[in-house]
Amino acid sequence: MNSKFNYPPEIRGKRKLYSLFKGLNHPLEVISGNHQSLGDNYHIKASFTNKNFIFSQDKEFVEYILKQNHKNYYKSEIQSITLRKYLGNGLLTNNGKDWLQQRRLIQPGFSKVKIANLVSIMEEEIDTSLELFKTESDIDLYHFFHALAFNIVAKTLFSSDVDENTVVQLSKIITEIQEVFTKEVRLPFYTSILNTFGVIDKNIEKSKTAKAIIQRILDKRRTSKEEKNDLLDMLIQTRYEDTQLPMSDEQLVDEMLILFIAGHETTANALSFIFFEISQNPKAEEKLKKEIENEGEMVFTSESLMKKSFTVNVIKEGMRLHSPAWAIDREALEDDRFKEYSWPKGTLVILYISGLHRNPKYWEHPDSFIPERFDDENAKNFAYYPFGAGPRLCIGEHFAIMEMALIIRKFYQKFTFISDQKEVKEKALVTLRPISLKGKIISILP
Repeated sequence: MNSKFNYPPEIRGKRKLYSLFKGLNHPLEVISGNHQSLGDNYHIKASFTNKNFIFSQDKEFVEYILKQNHKNYYKSEIQSITLRKYLGNGLLTNNGKDWLQQRRLIQPGFSKVKIANLVSIMEEEIDTSLELFKTESDIDLYHFFHALAFNIVAKTLFSSDVDENTVVQLSKIITEIQEVFTKEVRLPFYTSILNTFGVIDKNIEKSKTAKAIIQRILDKRRTSKEEKNDLLDMLIQTRYEDTQLPMSDEQLVDEMLILFIAGHETTANALSFIFFEISQNPKAEEKLKKEIENEGEMVFTSESLMKKSFTVNVIKEGMRLHSPAWAIDREALEDDRFKEYSWPKGTLVILYISGLHRNPKYWEHPDSFIPERFDDENAKNFAYYPFGAGPRLCIGEHFAIMEMALIIRKFYQKFTFISDQKEVKEKALVTLRPISLKGKIISILP
């Protein structure tokens, strides 16, 4: 190793081989184990690519990369190249000036004021979905939340229904793309095998199919010339500051595809984990229902949904224990250093958010579901970044929180959920997913 740089402790030997291969299907187990052995920061050199990776679950290190020195870090090739070939050139995959230009263009549509205007659209979709439940219903909430969150995104983006077949088709495409993408990232040498058998080309075709569906929706809106005051209208009407020109259709479709994925995938996953935790904590459920009752007629207003509350605490604590964005990757543009460590440009930095959120250095009883911890007046300084941090803080944070709060309150006003599971198995792809969440929904109203 070049003595010019002082990496964190390195994973070597059998543990390295174990990390590279076991990590393909069980990254949380492997990364958590490595941190337990070597501390909050460690280093591994990939044998096949000679790439250097630094993993961190250290709050100060995470803040240094995402905030203090963010200009020295781009989203890595994992997203900017590998994922881009499937999802296009939108906010999620873009870097530099192009990203900043798109961010400035789109961000106004996700302000608290704009999001508040979407409550009635969300309410209608949630009410329709909840009407399907009988006095007692067996269900897998994971699948239910995926369909619900997808329909909410469709309504808030397009103010129109997307039929069930399209929901299933797009969800299937997203899952299959993630499966292949995950293999490409975690076993880079495997890419040649995937290429040989045409798997990557097939995945790109699936992405084109998804984009074609969205393009048809865009064409229909333009033909109708209707103004619906939804997110699609906002995207169509926005203009770049320098040219006063609108986004191209290709850019619009890319942004909408990413909003579809980010807007339903992470929310559905988070809701599944949150409902599991509530089902295991009767006192939290009782307190939640009491708050819903006490809010009275204001319970579903944007003001009530967005203010500090036990409902929001439940969401935050659920996302602390099971953060859908379980890791954040960055690539160093120039040599850098933090405290005693230093590394060259090109180093990949993996900020292990799941580990940070359960790090006993920062959290008392880190594996316990305690929503009240977010009542702390210092909660803003917690080691807590489910939506990222710094300039690339997730643009949809307010949207997601309000949507989840509305769903939780609508559900627990009328129902309770009894889980068949005493633990929820997780699958870490691009996002952290539950395998399932099976149980019974029981009406609590006469």
